[in-house]
Amino acid sequence: MVPNTNLSKYVPYELLLDINSKKLSKAGDIELDFAVRKLFDMKEVIYDQKWVNRQEKNFDLYYMYRDLTRTQDKEIFQENNVRFDVTVIPPQTLGSEFVKTAGHFHPDAKEGVGFPEVYELMFGEGIYLLQKDSIENNIIEIMIVKAKAGDQILIPPGYGHITINPSKTETLVMNNLVSSAFSSIYGSIKEKQGAAYLLLNNGSWIKNDQYTEEINILKREPEKIVNKPFYLSFIESPDKWIYLNEPWTKKNW
Repeated sequence: MVPNTNLSKYVPYELLLDINSKKLSKAGDIELDFAVRKLFDMKEVIYDQKWVNRQEKNFDLYYMYRDLTRTQDKEIFQENNVRFDVTVIPPQTLGSEFVKTAGHFHPDAKEGVGFPEVYELMFGEGIYLLQKDSIENNIIEIMIVKAKAGDQILIPPGYGHITINPSKTETLVMNNLVSSAFSSIYGSIKEKQGAAYLLLNNGSWIKNDQYTEEINILKREPEKIVNKPFYLSFIESPDKWIYLNEPWTKKNW
């Protein structure tokens, strides 16, 4: 029998992670379609270019399961322009870095306020790097959030973000709620070869020398956004999540 990790407490269906293949093996009756981010897709944002240029195999880095919702819940998600996704990031290193997501920013929703996003870590551990660029004072603000299973992470308007799996043994599994009304912006992080601040696999942080701006680094704790798993909270009270599409309605970020 294939060993599975049970993640069902986060969703209203049976959700299993195959610990051997490091992919989801079951999501209730939902068909498990996923997109794969491969090594060569990430070439521009990897710090250790000498290492990546030596690689011959375009291996998998992480898996993205979009709109992982039950048939009976699809209408409520679609009516509210919200998407529920699950991302699986197996442990590995990318040269001198831990494996990470490509990273992106969100466009503005309205009133000059960007779309936010929320993450919930279901298995493993993660480091969320949030980056806000300031053209006016030439300072980049970096927030570092270290999270474990059960933690919830808010990405405020205006912040780009990258997720890092800092474990050498455990797969990171997270879900997110996000507006379905926009496409993410990957160009600016790709042009600078990643974020302004980089975590190496020896545990040290370094500044990305592609950035000339001053960096202001803040450490932030995960926050309890809601008192139950995101999926369950949303189908019970979608009005609580209106700020995902109307961020100007939320007073405190």
